[in-house]
Amino acid sequence: MLSKKWVLTDHISRTTSQYLKSALCSHLKSQTPLTSTDVPKGYHFLYFNFKSEESDLSFDGYDSYQAPSNDFKRRMWVNGELSFLKDLKFNEQSFCVENVERVRNIKCANLVTISREILNGDGEISILEKRSLVYLNDLYDASKTPVKKFTKQSDHRYTLTPSDILLFRYSALTFNSHKIHYDKQYAKTEGYPNLIVHGPLTVTLMMEWVQSFNDEVISSFRYKNVCPLFVNQPLTLCLREDDENAKWDVWIENEQGHVAFEGVIEYIK
Repeated sequence: MLSKKWVLTDHISRTTSQYLKSALCSHLKSQTPLTSTDVPKGYHFLYFNFKSEESDLSFDGYDSYQAPSNDFKRRMWVNGELSFLKDLKFNEQSFCVENVERVRNIKCANLVTISREILNGDGEISILEKRSLVYLNDLYDASKTPVKKFTKQSDHRYTLTPSDILLFRYSALTFNSHKIHYDKQYAKTEGYPNLIVHGPLTVTLMMEWVQSFNDEVISSFRYKNVCPLFVNQPLTLCLREDDENAKWDVWIENEQGHVAFEGVIEYIK
């Protein structure tokens, strides 16, 4: 699997991004309008998604083409890194070169790290991305969920409640058929109390919110999903400024005030 490479081609439709902008508008009241010719930071998740036929999906609906084996029944998005090098333009034919960079055995699970290079219409690398997914068999156990509180005070906070409609729309826009995001009955069979907010959606929500009140150009984003966020439960986006080092510490608190997501956004001064 480590030697495999996938090249995904996509036409960067402005309409697709406009649909996402409209979906987010109900939850993020202050947004920048979609007027630029460039794809907004964090919207690249809409493009270059593998178009699996139903017969090629795992039983819970997720793409299995990068699974380390057929022995694992579940998958979760753990962490990732994004580096923004060049603008990705609307209405261009662009490419994503994807490969499995590393597979690590962790107890009874496998951690798979995927490397992606997204090239714009001129053949220049626009975005470098790494994403890590854990493949496992254990059911979700809330008692084993890490309990963490951020020790720093936030400079900005915003609370929203992700709806089942938002999750459905994001699944549709990203061609994501993983049932834990739209089938509540199935999610409960995996031990979850409700539908789970998509890992990449939390990244997009954070970036969209941050850019609504900051003019700085984001250059990179490193993030980690600490524990699941659930539909119809309030979550709070938090940011602490570190202008001296041209970065922001960001995190998301769940309804209990525990950290569910954390990361560092760097920007160009």
